[in-house]
Amino acid sequence: MFQQQLIRGVGVAIAVCTMSAHATQHVVVNEAQIPVSDQSQKTQANEVKKALTEVMVKVSGNTEVLQNPGVRAALRTPEAYLRSYRFSYSGNDTFYVAEFDKTKLTDLMKREGLPLWGERRPETIVWLATETDDNERIILDESTPTPVGEMLVNTAKTRGVPVSLPLMDLTDSASISIYDVWGRFVQSLTASSQRYGVDNIIGARLYKNTAGEMPSIPEGLPASSGAYQDTNSPDNTYADNQSQNAIAGTEQPLSGQLDLSDVDNMVDGANLQVNDEQQASLAGDEVTATAALVNEAQEMPPFTMDEFTQHAQKAQEGEYALDWVFVGNGKVSYGSIFADEPTSLTQQLVDAYANYLSSQYAVIPGAVDAERVQISVSVANIDSLKKYANANAYLKSLSVIEEAMLTGQTGSVATYNLTLLGTPEDLLNTVRLESKLRPVTDSFGQVVEGYTFYWNE
Repeated sequence: MFQQQLIRGVGVAIAVCTMSAHATQHVVVNEAQIPVSDQSQKTQANEVKKALTEVMVKVSGNTEVLQNPGVRAALRTPEAYLRSYRFSYSGNDTFYVAEFDKTKLTDLMKREGLPLWGERRPETIVWLATETDDNERIILDESTPTPVGEMLVNTAKTRGVPVSLPLMDLTDSASISIYDVWGRFVQSLTASSQRYGVDNIIGARLYKNTAGEMPSIPEGLPASSGAYQDTNSPDNTYADNQSQNAIAGTEQPLSGQLDLSDVDNMVDGANLQVNDEQQASLAGDEVTATAALVNEAQEMPPFTMDEFTQHAQKAQEGEYALDWVFVGNGKVSYGSIFADEPTSLTQQLVDAYANYLSSQYAVIPGAVDAERVQISVSVANIDSLKKYANANAYLKSLSVIEEAMLTGQTGSVATYNLTLLGTPEDLLNTVRLESKLRPVTDSFGQVVEGYTFYWNE
C-alpha cells in the first residue's frame, strides 16, 4: 500500500517528478457555431443537423463516427439532443450557436462503443512558412489574416483542437528565421516554441508543387539557423532536410509514417525506438528527452536520390504541396501532403492531426470488458477540505473515469477507487495532459510502484 510505503519512507525523500508543465485547454465539445444568412425557422432546422454533426466529430475526435448507424440515426433527429441555441454576431457575420446535451452524447458514444475524448486537450503551435505571389517566403502569424492561416485556425476550432500561430514579434524574429521554418529544423522550432508553453509543435512549408523541382533552401544560411549540414559534401554546404520519411522502406533514425494523405486513417506511425534510459528521462523530464531526440535528429542525413525521385513522381498529385514535421510526446516525424488548393492542405493537416490526437487520448468504452476496469489510486498532499474537493472534482471530470470514490484517508494521503471507461493507460495519458496529478518518485528518481500521485494545486 502507498500509505505503508510513505511511512517506511521516513528519512527517504519522496519527490515529485520534474515533469515539464503541460499546456492544455478546456474545449467546449458539446457546442457548435454555424454561419447563417438569416434567423428563420427553416435556417435553424437546416443548421441544427450541421451543428450536431460537428459536435459528434468533436466529442469523439474522429470523422469515422459519422458512419456509425447509431450516430446516423441521431443525426436524423438532432432536436432530441439539442439543449439550447442562440445567435451570435461578429462584424457582418451571423452565427447559429447550438448547445447539445452532454449526457445524451456521452451515453450514445458509450452505447455504440465509439471514442470519447474529454474536454482537456493539448495545445499546439504551428510554424507555417509559405510563398507569396511575389515569390517571397513568409512565416504566418496570428495577427495577419491569410486564407491559409484562417482555414487552419477555423478547422482546428471546428475539430476542437487548440491550435495557434506564432506572434512573430521581436522575440520570435530574434530566435527563428524563415530558413528555420522552411527547412523544418527541429532544434530551432523547439527552442522558439518554449515561450508558448505548448505540448506539441508542427513545422510546415507550403509551396507550388512544380514537377522536377525541390523546395530549396537559399544558400548561405546563417549559422544560427540550425540547418542540417551535409558533412560528406565536398563544399560542406547546408542541405534541405525534405520529407525524411517520403520513401516507404527507407529507414531513418527518427522518421515516421504519419500518413496525412488519408486524413481518416492517420496513425501514430513514428518509427521511433526509445531505449530504457530515454524512457526514464521522458517520464522524469520531457524537456531533456526531447532535447536528446533533437540532437539525434540533427545527425540525420540530408536528401537521398530516392527522395528526389519520389518527389518528382508526387509532383503530379496536386498543384500544391505541404511538407510537415511533428514534434511531441518525445517523437519527431516527417511527411508530405498534396492538393490543388493551398487551403485544402491546411484543412487536411488539421483534420489528420485531430484524428491522431484522438487516437492518443480518446477512450473507447466498448473496447473494455463490460464489468469495467477498477483500480486503486493514492493521491498525496490532500491536506485540506479545499484540496479534497478540488481533487475529487478533477477526477470526476475526466472522461476516462466513470466513477471516483474515496475509500480511505491516512494523513494527507487519499485513496480512491476508480471505475474506468477505458484502460489504466488511458488514464495515465489523460493525466499527463496537466500537472495536477504528478507521479511520485523515491529518492533515486524512480516512480513509486502502483498508481501513486501527488496533488499539485
